Amino acid sequence: MGVFTKKCSGEVVVNFNIKNDKKMAKESSKQRLANLIQCYEQTVKAAQSLYDDDDLKAWAIDHSLFCKDKIKDVKKKLKDTFSIDYDATDAKKKVVKEGSEVEVLVNHMDGMKGGTATIKSYSLPANISDITMKDGMKMKDHKWLTNDEVKLK
Repeated sequence: MGVFTKKCSGEVVVNFNIKNDKKMAKESSKQRLANLIQCYEQTVKAAQSLYDDDDLKAWAIDHSLFCKDKIKDVKKKLKDTFSIDYDATDAKKKVVKEGSEVEVLVNHMDGMKGGTATIKSYSLPANISDITMKDGMKMKDHKWLTNDEVKLK
């Protein structure tokens, strides 16, 4: 699989690199699996918050147990497919999660782009991060950096 060229609309030439496209899809897939784990973790917390409501307690317990099983399934898939143990310390270097060091790709404020952030709290679709701007200025608890706005260092 290599690069091939396709003519579109007469003179426009588009280059496709199938190998790189597949690699990008795999990178995206491993992050999406991590996102799925994080969604299920949030759902467990939300269901557990209903335990004090007697009318919903049984349903909430069932729902949180269901989601805990799903977390195990997705973690197994991540490990089997990408050899990433989500609970291992080095997982934060392979997928964006709490504790990950990332490069900021956007300029919400001057100097952010190219800065370094540490993901402190992960809540889809966004993260709360401590950011060191390119000029060295530090921001604590910056909200709303999405996965598309950062990349692992």
